[in-house]
Amino acid sequence: MTVSWSKAPDFTADPERKAAVQEATTRDKEHYLRGGLTEIECRACHACVMVKKYSPHHTSVQWTSAARDNCPEFKAIRAEGGNPAMLPTCPRMSASIDHGVSEGIIPKESPDVDPDGYY
Repeated sequence: MTVSWSKAPDFTADPERKAAVQEATTRDKEHYLRGGLTEIECRACHACVMVKKYSPHHTSVQWTSAARDNCPEFKAIRAEGGNPAMLPTCPRMSASIDHGVSEGIIPKESPDVDPDGYY
């Protein structure tokens, strides 16, 4: 007999519930990974990241592998044997994000009401 363990039930016996859970999980994943994010291109190297300002002092930046690979700042750190993950962000990308905020491309902070209905 094979015994398996999981934190959550898989609802195999209840296909409607399983479909509802999968739909909610997909919605949650979309909300937390992409909801409210704006694509910004670095004005120096043209790498693209996804950005969301939660407040004037809190910015979420989602780097793609292509953006990480193309960023000259990160390349220089890797060439010296360092880890770019230890850098808060690329200063050129940070300046591009600030420019995007000042131009109104990126909202300055999260809206009072979440368009996805989470808050």
